Amino acid sequence: MLTILIADDQREEREGIEFLIHELGFVLHIGTAENGRKALEYLEQNPVDILFTDVRMPIMDGLQLTTEALNRNPKLKVILFSGFAEFEYAKTAISLGVSEYLLKPINVEAFRNTMQKVIAQLTDQEQENIASQIKLEYVKKHVLFNLVNGLGIPPSMKEISFELPNHYHGMLLLEFDKNFFENAGPEFEEFILSLLEDPVDYVNLNGCQSLLLFPRLPAGSPCSFRDLGTFLHDSILDKYKVHCYLAINDEFTMLQDLSAALIQLDQLMEYRFFSPDYFVFEVKKDFYFSNDRLPGLSDCDLLDHIRNNLKERDIFSLRANTDLLYQKYANQAQFSQLYVKYMFSSLYQEIMTYSAPLSEIELSHGIEKIYKSEELKEIKEIIMAGITLLDQEYNSSEFLNRDIAAVKQYIEDHYGEDLSLDLLAAKIHLSPHYLSSIFKKNTGCGLNKYIKNVRMNIAKDMLQQTHLKVSDICYTVGFQNVSYFCQNFRDFFGQTPEKFRQYNQK
Repeated sequence: MLTILIADDQREEREGIEFLIHELGFVLHIGTAENGRKALEYLEQNPVDILFTDVRMPIMDGLQLTTEALNRNPKLKVILFSGFAEFEYAKTAISLGVSEYLLKPINVEAFRNTMQKVIAQLTDQEQENIASQIKLEYVKKHVLFNLVNGLGIPPSMKEISFELPNHYHGMLLLEFDKNFFENAGPEFEEFILSLLEDPVDYVNLNGCQSLLLFPRLPAGSPCSFRDLGTFLHDSILDKYKVHCYLAINDEFTMLQDLSAALIQLDQLMEYRFFSPDYFVFEVKKDFYFSNDRLPGLSDCDLLDHIRNNLKERDIFSLRANTDLLYQKYANQAQFSQLYVKYMFSSLYQEIMTYSAPLSEIELSHGIEKIYKSEELKEIKEIIMAGITLLDQEYNSSEFLNRDIAAVKQYIEDHYGEDLSLDLLAAKIHLSPHYLSSIFKKNTGCGLNKYIKNVRMNIAKDMLQQTHLKVSDICYTVGFQNVSYFCQNFRDFFGQTPEKFRQYNQK
């Protein structure tokens, strides 16, 4: 609601103007002041849109008040009224930037027209401000999307002021199963931001991931990023009935380091594969699991998992499960050293069997080093070195490149269909987690991001080269929600599909 301040030293005049405002149906919040000094105090303490002031007042007249008021708020609309029709007053009012000038006694029709004109100007100004702010938000989201994906600020946008901080105090990566955001729609952003006390920058990354960037440390309660992550998970579960996984980086991050920080969060998020009942992960150390979070698996169970990892060429899972086995015995003096060394030497032998064939001498040398190790961490280093050799062999193999090429081709041929990780992994007979890991490692791009890139670029070509409706293009490239498609296109290219077509159609 707009606010008007009526300043006049005559109570009857103030009440008369207030009566007219109500009588003519103007919906305004009304403040009053008996002189210019009182009016100025009111303006300093309250937001005011319209100042309606008499010229002749004691202590501070209307012209002095207008000068002071406009110095404080140049957008303020000022209506002067006076019983003196001298031309000098009108000239002075115009030079000060007064919006309107009325004569006493007030003519009802002139008052109505003046108020309608000023209110219309304020309404138009507010709509322009909103439109400008929305445009800046579009630009800001597009720039952030580029920064977190390692693309830098587009040259055309470097001169635009959109108030990006030069660093962030923390980042939260939110991840869901499947295409959660397409079903949740743009309303999810409003919901998640409503849970936070301070302003936060939000970036949608793909159909199942989004990013929260904190220009300041979280305020109030919850007071830590870990507490905040738990709070967000519980709030999302309560509203949407789905689990959200959150990876947290509470370190100071410069703008140019956002892409590297997101890669670190992505890697950390992969641990959810091994701990499906745990939802908040923090960037604290190389391996996330600690003794109190280990699943209740026996040695046989863990070794079976490791054997499956070897068969599926899942190096990430192999490393993580091996680390789980190590964590189980770290700092546990009650176990027999001989048993632990025997178990890890057997594991080493299985791992090396899957790599390039070793001679009996080389294999015996590795096992001997394990038995001679004085600390468990030395054994772990030997095992991890063997896994690294295996990883290097897999990465250099031709069949690995063929697998990735086959996935890319399938995506490009079936971009309009459901492209889940499970489906793509089944096409080349690999585990979903391993496919996700090798695809990102070998292309530098996650599967979800690659699929989104393909769909967005095809949508761009359709907008340029066809007259299909935006909704038809949305469904053709595999989106089911038009508003979500438009939001993604805007974040990706910095323009809505309609604007892009308007300026780029061939």
